[in-house]
Amino acid sequence: MLHLLECSPIAQFAINMDHKITVWNKACELLTGFSAAEMIGTDRQWEAFYSHKRPVVADLIVDNDFEQFIRYYESKNGQRSSIVPNAWEASSYFPSLGGQSRYIYFLAAPIVDNLGKMIGAVETLQDFTRQKQLETFLKEESDKLRQENITLKSAMTERYRFGDIIGKSDAMQEVYELVANAASSDSNVIVYGESGTGKELVARAIHQMSDRRDRDFVLVNCGAIPETLLESEFFGYRKGAFTGAHADKPGFLDRADGGTLFLDEVGDVSLNMQVKLLRAIDGGGYSPLGSSQTKTPNIRIIAATNRDLEELIDKGLVREDFYYRIHIIPINLPPLRDRKEDLPLLIDHFLRRYGSHDKISGIPGKVYGALQNYNWPGNVRELQNVLRRYLALNRLDFSRKFTPAGPEAVIEPEGKEIHTPQQLRRAVEDFEKNCILTALNGSRWHKSQAAALLGISRKTLFRKIKQFDIK
Repeated sequence: MLHLLECSPIAQFAINMDHKITVWNKACELLTGFSAAEMIGTDRQWEAFYSHKRPVVADLIVDNDFEQFIRYYESKNGQRSSIVPNAWEASSYFPSLGGQSRYIYFLAAPIVDNLGKMIGAVETLQDFTRQKQLETFLKEESDKLRQENITLKSAMTERYRFGDIIGKSDAMQEVYELVANAASSDSNVIVYGESGTGKELVARAIHQMSDRRDRDFVLVNCGAIPETLLESEFFGYRKGAFTGAHADKPGFLDRADGGTLFLDEVGDVSLNMQVKLLRAIDGGGYSPLGSSQTKTPNIRIIAATNRDLEELIDKGLVREDFYYRIHIIPINLPPLRDRKEDLPLLIDHFLRRYGSHDKISGIPGKVYGALQNYNWPGNVRELQNVLRRYLALNRLDFSRKFTPAGPEAVIEPEGKEIHTPQQLRRAVEDFEKNCILTALNGSRWHKSQAAALLGISRKTLFRKIKQFDIK
C-alpha cells in the first residue's frame, strides 16, 4: 500500500506511530516544496504547512496521544476518512505553503495491520487555492457591483443631478434610470426632446458611464453637413481621392471606432446616407473615398432628434430599417415647462456658474417669480442664456413676448379662457400655487419669511404646500 502512495498523482504522505514520516510522494514535493529526502524519517510534516504556528490538532499528535488524533478524524466520518472542518486555527489556510498562500483540504485515515491494530496514518492533501481565489474574486466583484448600484441609486434620488444633468422631478428620475440602464448596455440609443432640453448631456452621460468611456465620444451635427460632404465626412478619404485631398483624413466612423458616435439631429440625414450608414453599422463595413479597403468599425450609436421620426417615415424621409436600427433604447426628455419644480435647482446652478456671490444672494423674489411664470420655449438652453444676460445687464430679457423691465420685473401668466366653474377653480389654484412658489423662491424657501410675504400664517402656508404638492 505504501508503495502505491509513492506513485499517486495526489499529494499523500504516511506517518508511523512515532509520528515519523515514512512516505512523502512526488506530489507532496511539488505542492509543498519540501523534498522526500528532507522529510522522510522526521516528524517535520507540520513545517510544510505552517511557518511558525502548528495547528491545534497537531498538538494532539506531537504532545499527546496519537490514537486520540485518529479517533478525532474517525468521529468526523463513518468511512474513517474525512475533511475536518475548523480543525485548524487558520481554518485550513496555510500561510507559507511552497512560498505562497494556499488553501488545502486535509484528509486522514488510519493504517491498521491484519489484526486491526493501528500502525500509522495516511494523510491526503488537496489544493483548492484556485477555486478559493475565484470564489473570493467573484464575491468581491459582486460586492463592488452591489455598492455601485447603491451609489448610483443614491445619486439619482438624493443628489438631484446625474453628471451634468440637473433635476429632481419625477420625470427626470425616470430619465436617470434610463440613462443608467443604457450605459450598462451596448445597444444603440435615441434621445428625443425639444431643442435645448439637454440631449447632448444625456448622450455624454451614457458614454462616460459605459465601458467605452476611455475611447472617443464623436459628436456629429447631421444638419450642419452639406449633402455633398456627408460621405467624405463620415467615411474619410485617402490622399488624391479628389481635387484638394492632399492628405489622408479619417472620418467620423474612424474616430469613433471603439467609442461612441453621437448623431445629433439624425432626422436630417439623407436617404442615400442612411443606406450607407446602415450597412456600416450592421457589419457590412465601409470604404474611405479613394480606397478599396473595407473597414468594420466597432461603434455604439447614440442619436438625437427633436423631430417625430415615425412621421418622417410616413413622409418617406427616413428609411424604416434605419429607424429600427437606431431606435433600440429610446429616451424622452421632458421640456422645461413640464418640470417647473426643477427650476430652482437649475437657476441656482447657472447663477453659481456665471455670477458672483453678491449677485447670487441679491436676486429679488420677483425675479424668481418671473422665471417661474415664463413658459421657456427654448428650454434649459434659453434659461441659461436669460440668466447670463440678467447677470450682465441686471435685467430680465426673455426671447419670446419680451417685456422691457428692470430686475424687479414679473412676467404675468398667459391669460386663459374660462368657460366653466371647474376651469375657474383650476385657474385660481394655479395662480395661488404660483404666488406661493414665488414667495418660497424669493425667501430661499424660508417658510416663515414666505408666509410673511404672502400675509398668511405658517400653518396656512404648510397646508397649501401640502394641498398643491409643492416640493
